[in-house]
Amino acid sequence: MHADSPPSALPLPPETLRVRLRQAPVTAALLGVCIVLYAITFIATLAQAPDPLDVAMRSVWSLSLTDSTDIFRQLGALELSRVWLDGEWWRVATTGLLHGSLLHLVLNSIALLSVGEWVEQAWGHFRTLALFTLASIGGALASLAWCESPIVLGASAGILGQAGAIWLARRWGSPILQDKLAPISATSLAILIVICLGVGLLVPGIAQAGHLGGLAAGLLLGGAWVTGRRAGKFALSLALALLLGGLAWLGARPTHRTNYYAILGFRQLADDRPADALILFNRGLELDPDNASFRNAVAYQLAVDGVELDRAESLSLAALATNHLNPSYLDTLGWIWCRQGHPAAGTHALQAAAWLASERFPEVDEHLAGCASAAAPSVPRETL
Repeated sequence: MHADSPPSALPLPPETLRVRLRQAPVTAALLGVCIVLYAITFIATLAQAPDPLDVAMRSVWSLSLTDSTDIFRQLGALELSRVWLDGEWWRVATTGLLHGSLLHLVLNSIALLSVGEWVEQAWGHFRTLALFTLASIGGALASLAWCESPIVLGASAGILGQAGAIWLARRWGSPILQDKLAPISATSLAILIVICLGVGLLVPGIAQAGHLGGLAAGLLLGGAWVTGRRAGKFALSLALALLLGGLAWLGARPTHRTNYYAILGFRQLADDRPADALILFNRGLELDPDNASFRNAVAYQLAVDGVELDRAESLSLAALATNHLNPSYLDTLGWIWCRQGHPAAGTHALQAAAWLASERFPEVDEHLAGCASAAAPSVPRETL
């Protein structure tokens, strides 16, 4: 006689993939939408890329925001400044269906299928959609409040919310619910959630606040469904509403985060409002005087305007002291020297920036071409 095998974290049902997708139509639909939107992003990015083969190869791990920002924006990615300046709050509901690379899509698709079909088996189709949607919105709002990145996207927050709810159901659900989820090991599932959060702490570019927001929303909603007490359901539902509302309130104008000023400043530059951008960069620098990015941003804008060039040089050198091989910082210093009337030194710094850059960016070429004639009118030319 053989002993029963122990439950695993997220065991695969014995049916074929086609049968599994039929039994979990909401999960299948979410997967389909994610795949279609990624295909649209990929094809549109290739269509406008100067080197489609290079973009196709890099897309395995990253669709460069330089190549795809407009496409992500049109498809509904959470571009933080679009919420703050344009009131496009609908993006918090759509960004969870977009992905920034093939690897990102594949990993999230596997996780969504693995978790989603158990959610659908436990609570049905409507609640599966509600859980994913609210957890995804919770993650997007957390990213907005924490100012994680100019653009945030991906289904991870919704998936973690589902995983958290399933973990609660497996530990404290009703006997019927426990029976449906019997093959799942609550301990192993908890370990997988912790590992996912740990990777978010270690790997740059992962929206960790979004992960935590999605998990928190999923735990609260799952708890409201799991508890048998009416008072408990009300309290947890209220807590979920307060969480989402509080994150939305913080995210509407997160002045507590210096990154807020950086993201808004660069948006103002993109909208051709350099004076407003400089105000924002200076505000960020006041809040975080040692921030190299703000030092560089203020220095560069002063150089563009041809004013306070001594201050610009001081800020640029301070930024470079933290990372002397940063091509953007070297470009700023080179342009400052050009504006001060030191073309030899400026050209040398700009050439170093061009050599260090992983890919050519137009500003360096423009600065190299214009360095000799770039001296600000109020600054006499000197020869180094």
